[in-house]
Amino acid sequence: MYSYNITFVTAPDAGERFIEWLRASALPVLMNPEYGACNPRLQTVVEAGGEKPGPDHGLSMALCLEFSSEEKAHVWHDALLPGVLGDFNRKFGPHAAFFVTLLNTLLL
Repeated sequence: MYSYNITFVTAPDAGERFIEWLRASALPVLMNPEYGACNPRLQTVVEAGGEKPGPDHGLSMALCLEFSSEEKAHVWHDALLPGVLGDFNRKFGPHAAFFVTLLNTLLL
């Protein structure tokens, strides 16, 4: 099993607007059944390195999706993710960022 993690960082007060955008715009694209993404979950960072984010920090939320193969994750990434990330930048930039990570599950 492979997990694709996209961590989005926005202004601290953009949480509700981000979740609305994710539900209405991003997830319908990213969860296109043709590409095999499943089990989406959204998590928020509550602590990093033993420190809790303060009011001067951005709001970090991680969207994790699962894939049955590395190849399916790459095809999904190439076909769907650039458009969604461009839309994220237009809606939440210029003070927004993201990073992506592909993970391979070793133990269940």
